[in-house]
Amino acid sequence: MHSLIRAQAASTPGAVAVTAGGEALTYAQLVLRASRLARRLIAAGAGPDRFVGVTVDRSADSVVAVLGVLMSGAAYVPMAADLPEDRIGMIVSDAAMRVVTGVEGRAAKASGAIFVSVGGLSEAAEDMDREDVTVLPDLHGGSAAYAIFTSGSTGRPKGVVISHASAVGSTLARFAHYPEPVVYVMLAPLTIDAAVAGMYFTFAAGGRLVVPDGEEIRDPQLLADLLVEQRAGHLDGLPSQYAALLRFHPKALAGLKCVILGGEALPYDLARRHIAEVPGVELHNEYGPTESTVWATSHHCTAEDSGPQVPIGRAVAGLRAQVLTDGLQPAPAGAVGEVYLSGPGLACGYLGRPGLTSERFVADPDPAHPGERMYRTGDLGHIDEAGELVYHGRTDDLVKVRGFRVELGEVESRLLEHPEVLDVAVVPYTGVTGIRLVAVTVLAPRSTLGSRELSDFAAGRLPPYMLPTGWRRLDVLPVAPSGKVDRLSLQAEATTVGTALLV
Repeated sequence: MHSLIRAQAASTPGAVAVTAGGEALTYAQLVLRASRLARRLIAAGAGPDRFVGVTVDRSADSVVAVLGVLMSGAAYVPMAADLPEDRIGMIVSDAAMRVVTGVEGRAAKASGAIFVSVGGLSEAAEDMDREDVTVLPDLHGGSAAYAIFTSGSTGRPKGVVISHASAVGSTLARFAHYPEPVVYVMLAPLTIDAAVAGMYFTFAAGGRLVVPDGEEIRDPQLLADLLVEQRAGHLDGLPSQYAALLRFHPKALAGLKCVILGGEALPYDLARRHIAEVPGVELHNEYGPTESTVWATSHHCTAEDSGPQVPIGRAVAGLRAQVLTDGLQPAPAGAVGEVYLSGPGLACGYLGRPGLTSERFVADPDPAHPGERMYRTGDLGHIDEAGELVYHGRTDDLVKVRGFRVELGEVESRLLEHPEVLDVAVVPYTGVTGIRLVAVTVLAPRSTLGSRELSDFAAGRLPPYMLPTGWRRLDVLPVAPSGKVDRLSLQAEATTVGTALLV
């Protein structure tokens, strides 16, 4: 993957590669700093077939750290700089990390691994020493490039391992779907795979990656100002993030070439509003789990889309998408079934979890593709008359919150670690800013636990995006005729059921 970026540095060394945190790095500076970091990492024990943690924020140093790990021959594992210590311990253990780099702070210290600083790499950045970029290890396509840890239903996150071949293939496939990026504004944090798409697509095209800071991400006015100031051509984010921009600052979007939305369902009304307000700007609805290397399908929204749902599109190069029945047979035309993905663009599997890997990655029974791996997405969908996939929800309790995958069972299992929580069900509800979580609890008799105490307890065990924003109390959780917790009734009354837990 890093060879694409090094090629750009050789051809356009003075072009700006990344703007973040008030700092701008040229391609020459980015590659020089990353190669110097790679040497430090190798000296600390990094190398092929090893995983190096990268504690990240929204800074240029975080981009340098990711690229430095790739240049060292190791695979990177991005971790938010403010991730709870408990979760860091799980990730470090599963990835057998001995080296961590990136942003210094609590997360880096909590890893217990050797920390390699990104500081002091910028001296003589204009001096593109030949040795600095040529003595690093060569890698084959099957080598691991990165592992992204997503929520796990057992209460423990799971690492999805992606090879260099899959990462390169996924990146090059974007050129067939989207205009080449010149200035690409990436709203996704570096901890999720949407950032993989933003970084490598931009760098492979020789464009400039713009990473907004936290305040700009939260404030539509500041984000709109950034788009205009940076003369952005591409914007990549969540539908809920884009909705506020389109509603309040449509003029700031007029200079864009392309808007790519994913990580949440794209409302049909939002797509129609985009076409009416900024008809000259392409709008794409992108879909794909981490296990398919960032994306799997994409739909170009047009005025001909009839609704009521926006399709998630056709399979991208390197993948096949099909809708199958429980017996792994093609679902009848227009019928809803489970979405299966296959092809060389799939992930290697789950880090240190062979059982889970064999459960989710199964053999294709189609004689035209004998033995080819298929990934069971757990997503439901159907193929419409135009031959495009339309999404219909999940077969399990996984939801997307601000673009992050959240297994409700993981949140529940961590809350049950509190001695006064006897039972709990976490359910999603859709608010004005997208999907949020409500925890419906059964507490011990005479318990005086409040929402603030439970929030603080959860915050020590879960990342911010997995924390419930609403807390309710019942004497007993409702049960459906099946004998299981009646999640549908809880979800329907998420903000009114039981008694609200007070601060």
